[in-house]
Amino acid sequence: MATKDTGEREQENESRAVVAAGSRARFAEARQRIRAAYLHQDTGQLPVVVMDVNYWLFGEDPARIPDDYFERDEAMFAFQMGKIRRRLEQLRDDYVPLLFPWFGTGVVPSALGSRVVFEPQMDPAIAGLLIADPRDIRRLSAPDPLKDGLMPRVLQCIDYMRQHADLPVSFTDCQGPLNIALSLCGVQNLFLWMHDYPSLVHELMDFCTDVLIRWVKVQKQHAGQPAEGGAFPLGVLLPEGFGGVWLSDDDCTVISPGLYKEFVVPYNSRVFKAFGGGALHFCGTAEHQLGNFLNTEGMTALHCCCLGNFRQVYRMQQAFENRLALMVGDYTPLDLEGYYAGLLGQLKRKGTILVAYPASRVALHNGKYEMVCRDAAAVAAETERVIRRQLAAR
Repeated sequence: MATKDTGEREQENESRAVVAAGSRARFAEARQRIRAAYLHQDTGQLPVVVMDVNYWLFGEDPARIPDDYFERDEAMFAFQMGKIRRRLEQLRDDYVPLLFPWFGTGVVPSALGSRVVFEPQMDPAIAGLLIADPRDIRRLSAPDPLKDGLMPRVLQCIDYMRQHADLPVSFTDCQGPLNIALSLCGVQNLFLWMHDYPSLVHELMDFCTDVLIRWVKVQKQHAGQPAEGGAFPLGVLLPEGFGGVWLSDDDCTVISPGLYKEFVVPYNSRVFKAFGGGALHFCGTAEHQLGNFLNTEGMTALHCCCLGNFRQVYRMQQAFENRLALMVGDYTPLDLEGYYAGLLGQLKRKGTILVAYPASRVALHNGKYEMVCRDAAAVAAETERVIRRQLAAR
C-alpha cells in the first residue's frame, strides 16, 4: 500500500481542520433551518445560501482554473477546498460544505459511447449524437461503472476526496432520464420520435432510468452515503428524510405538459422512489409544468434558477405550499438591490430557501445571463449583505 508524502499529509490535515474552523455548530444550525423549510414550518426565518463554491467551471475566472482540474484528483480537491476555506471565513449563511466530483453533464452518455471533449478551462461537453435512428435505441447496453466512459474517473475522484477530508462527498452532476436521452439523440429527434415512435422512446427512457439509478447507487457506495441521504442539489443540502438524489431537468422548459407527463414524470418518479425521494432542478421558466411536478412521486423539492421570472416563483410557492420545498435563485445579477427587492417583495419565508450563485464571469441582466468581469468573492459578500439588509427591513 502506497504511503502518503509530507505534502499529502499536510493537505489532508488542513482539509480536516476546515470543518472545525467552520464550526460544526454553525453547520448544525444551518441544517435545522433548511430542514424547517422542507417541513414548511413558519419560523419567520428564510434560509439563505450564497453558493459561491460552484463546482462547475461555467462563470469561473479562467485564470483561476487549474490546467489539470480534470486530470488530477489533487487539483480538483485543492481547488474546491480553497474555495470552501475562503468562503467559510467570509460568509455566515446557511451553506453546508461538501466536495463534488465534477466531470460535466455527459458522464452517463460517455459510458454509453458518446464522445466527450475537454476544452481548456471549460466544462466537458458532449460532441455529436450517438443515436440518429430510433431503431438503434435497442442496441444500447448497460455500462459497467468500473470500466466505461468517465464513470471510473468519477469513482476514483470520489475515493480520493473521501480519503482526504471529513466533508461529505456528493455524487457527480445528476442529469435526469430526459436529459440523458436528449444527449444521446438530440432534441429534435427525440421530440419527433415521441410522436412517431412512442414505444421506442419509452424503451429509451426506461433504459436511461435503470442506468441512472444504478450509477447513483454505485457512487453513493464509494462516497459512504446512504441511498436515502447525502444529496446536495446544486450544492444546497437536501435534509435527512427528504431523499437522497436530485435531478437536472432543464428541458422541462421546452416540452409540452402532455409529453412531459407521458415520457418524463413516470421515470423521474422511479428515480426519486429508488432513493426515498429527492429534488428536481431546472433553469428558466416551466410554469406549464407545475401540475406535473406535483404529480411526480417521490419529489420533495424543486430547485429553480428563475432568470428573474418572479411571477413563476410566486406561482410555485402557492402551488407547492405544504407539499414541496422551493429553492430559488440565480447567478447573482448586476443590479443586486433591484433584483432582491423584486424577489423578496412577495416571497414567502415558509417552505422556501433563497440561493444565490456569485460568479466572476456570468451575471443575470434583463432576464438573461451575460458575460461580465468582476471579483466573485466581493460579489458574494455584497450579495449576502444586500439580502440580509432587505430581509431585516421587511
